[in-house]
Parts: sequence; structure tokens; C-alpha cells
Amino acid sequence: MTKFIFPAAIVLGPILLVALVGLIVRRAPFRWANVFKLYLSLLFGGIGLYGHLIHPQAVVELIPPFFPLRLASSYASGVLELAFAVLLWTRYARVTAWVIIVYLVLVLPFNIYGWTIASNVPSYANSPNYLWLRVPMQAVFIAFAYFGTLGDRPRIRRTAGVEQRNISPSVFL
Repeated sequence: MTKFIFPAAIVLGPILLVALVGLIVRRAPFRWANVFKLYLSLLFGGIGLYGHLIHPQAVVELIPPFFPLRLASSYASGVLELAFAVLLWTRYARVTAWVIIVYLVLVLPFNIYGWTIASNVPSYANSPNYLWLRVPMQAVFIAFAYFGTLGDRPRIRRTAGVEQRNISPSVFL
């Protein structure tokens, strides 16, 4: 029973948080887009800070040995992921989502490499399942980036034959 509490908290926590904010702040109704952005913010913020900046050696092990500046790459990607976590909640959310999608496609070969050497990496030898899950989860994260900012596009309203563009703040969409 207790082994299901942590995954349930990870899945339900952001949903409940967005619903609670929607109840407290009337201008922020519940939207799945906000849940997706919160998942991505927690993911990129947590992994960027903990995985890339605090414990970079675990990330460096997943970068092929022929790749130059492996430690610097870990730090740079950690800072980039922290920036993603913050920028998803700004007016640049839509652009950030597309940059995240490109970033996830670019790091996919490194995740595949980590998948192929999962049992040979000391940090992941006891639990290679995490590395195996990273590759298919890329598609989920890409979908979250796309659908999480889908409502951030300018809306076109036609009034008496005249187009009016309304750009809503991304925080409340």
C-alpha cells in the first residue's frame, strides 16, 4: 500500500494544486494546460537542480565518453532546464514550449545511449528501469509542452467583420 502513495502523490499532487488555486483565485479556473505546465515545471526544476547541478556525475555517466565537456554540458543543461521551469509561466510560454520540444528531441540520443548501457552505469545499476522509462516518457513530455501552452496562442475574435486579437496572460489559461 505504501509503495503506491508516492506515485499517487506525484500524479495527483499537481492536479489538486491547480484545482485548489482555481478555487481560491477566481480568475484562475482549473485548466489541464496549467496541470501540464506544473508537471513540466516540477520535472525540469527538480531534475535540472538536483540531477544536473547538485549531482552532475550521474548525468555525466549517461553522456557518451567521446562527447567533449561532459561536466560543463551537465551544468549548462541544468541551468537551461531551470530556465524552462520558470519561463513556462511567463508570456514567453509558447516559445518556451517549442524550445523544450526541440531540446527533448536533441537529448533523445543521450537517453537512448543511457538506455543501452543501463546495467553498466554505477549510479543506475540497481534500478535501470528509470533509464528505460526515460525514452518513452519523452513523448509524454513533448505532449505536455505542446498542450500545456496550447491556450497561450492569441485568440482571434470576429466582431462585425473586424478581427480583434486578444492575448490572454498565460498564467490564467
